[in-house]
Amino acid sequence: MERKGTALLPLHYGHPPEYLYKRMVKLGGILSDLILEKYGNQTYMEKLADPFWFHSLSLAIGFDWNSSGTTTATLSAIKEYFARRNSDVHIIGGKGKRLSEMRAEMDTLVKEGRISESKGTRILEDARRIARVDQSLLQDDFDLYMQFLVMDENGRWAIVQQGMNPAQRMARRYHWIRRSGMDFINDYRNGISSEVVRDQVLDLSTKASEKNRHSMVSLGKENPERYRYTIENGPQRSLDNFQFPERHLRLDYRIDWPKMRAIYEYQPEDFQELAYMKGVGKSTIRALSYLAELVYGDEPSFRDPVKFSFAVGGKDGVPKPINRNDYDIAISFFKELLGQTRIGDMSLESIAAKLSRSSFQRTS
Repeated sequence: MERKGTALLPLHYGHPPEYLYKRMVKLGGILSDLILEKYGNQTYMEKLADPFWFHSLSLAIGFDWNSSGTTTATLSAIKEYFARRNSDVHIIGGKGKRLSEMRAEMDTLVKEGRISESKGTRILEDARRIARVDQSLLQDDFDLYMQFLVMDENGRWAIVQQGMNPAQRMARRYHWIRRSGMDFINDYRNGISSEVVRDQVLDLSTKASEKNRHSMVSLGKENPERYRYTIENGPQRSLDNFQFPERHLRLDYRIDWPKMRAIYEYQPEDFQELAYMKGVGKSTIRALSYLAELVYGDEPSFRDPVKFSFAVGGKDGVPKPINRNDYDIAISFFKELLGQTRIGDMSLESIAAKLSRSSFQRTS
């Protein structure tokens, strides 16, 4: 398992205009077919799992340069394109109603013989675990509200999901790709593409937090009454005003002691069993992490692994409004390239040469 990174995006509401979305379906789908024919399913999924490449794709088909809607519009368009064709690549999920229909969409693919029941069940379980990692183990103040799952009949998949922070009107996108030897933690991300570095990010999905995670399990196996009295009646009476000397991080929550008792009675064997335990959400994970540091002295990672990027283009007129004529020429060009040429026999140089001779190049 390798998580390829995330992108930080302003929250934009509304929908792309109908004339643009229809073209996004055509051009996004044709470009996808070009990559699939030239490089195969695995490479295509690796591309989608790369936040920088994904962003470039959304720009190429004409969407916003940094909008939260980039994720929904781009993947919904490609999803619609694949749904109309007899392709061995499938996309399920989305946001809102589409997210809740993911299992039903998978059941349909199984009934149609597009994927085996065992592979479908495993993929959905992987998707559930990945959502838990980005929701609870990487606590960056973004709550997940969207998940797209791209897969093929061989069980290969890529996942793109997104969280939002309504108070800051920002969204952050998370990308995953299936790899061998996956365990969902220990630095399976390639980085975070973002405009800002956050100061207070609790990251328990990195190897730097391994000691803290181990201490969390040890703490979960102890009777909470043993350390509750010390926490509530010692020099520091609660965690509400607790501050780490160097980070000055305020813990504005209280410990759910009944939940600590439930974890103790469950006796989790390892961190993943603890993290995926029913009823253990981000507040419980956060409390356990800080308690583990307080009791055992093992700090988690508070580093936000950010990389920076910049791009322009899109439907809002940046850097220029959509030119429908140029868009239609681009669709025609790539459709012709896909339909009349064996892509596998062409080099990138020959494709570029063909593009330079096209009407699109002359009119742009």
